[in-house]
Amino acid sequence: MIPSDLEIAQAAELLPITEIAKKMGLEEDEIELYGKYKAKIDFERVLERLKDRPNAKYIDVTAITPTPLGEGKTVTSIGMTEALAKIGKKVCLTLREPSLGPVFGIKGGAAGGGYSQVVPMEDLNLHFTGDIHAVGAANNLLAAMIDTSILLGNPLNIDPLTISWRRVVDISDRALRDIVIGLGGRENGYPRQTGYDITVASEVMAILALATSLKDLRQRLGRIVVAYTYDGKPVTAEDLKAAGAMTVLLK
Repeated sequence: MIPSDLEIAQAAELLPITEIAKKMGLEEDEIELYGKYKAKIDFERVLERLKDRPNAKYIDVTAITPTPLGEGKTVTSIGMTEALAKIGKKVCLTLREPSLGPVFGIKGGAAGGGYSQVVPMEDLNLHFTGDIHAVGAANNLLAAMIDTSILLGNPLNIDPLTISWRRVVDISDRALRDIVIGLGGRENGYPRQTGYDITVASEVMAILALATSLKDLRQRLGRIVVAYTYDGKPVTAEDLKAAGAMTVLLK
């Protein structure tokens, strides 16, 4: 009988992430540990150390429709990486972090399948290093500051009918797609229609992926347009003085 994905993942003998980092050629001060089997890489530090080294070859796996068994981009990417390593190539695989929406939906996890999967599978599919939660917190902080600014005299002259910034949650909760907030009296703000998106589809997530440094991240967040004034002028996260706090949450 063929074991399930979970049984295969739980039977795997994991190497400490420090040992894997050493095999990749990373130095001790270039990784930030999240327990024994997970770590983040100090991207800027690595790029600075390797700036004189020629670029490696890059393979992009995209736009694959999965088979009925779920063999799509992730499984193909992992299998190809394992195959390249098997023939002696020095190879590194980069995957996106799964969203909890699909993980707890019909699709299921996004760490691969069978013997082409990433471990620890449960950690990757759930909270991992907490980045998605940080994105959600930064996004919703900005949303809260918009409504607070309007409640406290609306100094930026925001037209509530033009607010495009929505809140996010990392669960597929269709009841929150279109909602009315601010009910229950003045202390809860002014009622208006808005809604929730899934966290990984937020502009903050896109900015985090594109930012090249902490300074660049701060500048990009500040340029987010969230609404317009009654005069038709754009209102940004910088205008709301939210960009600095959002950067701290994403750091």
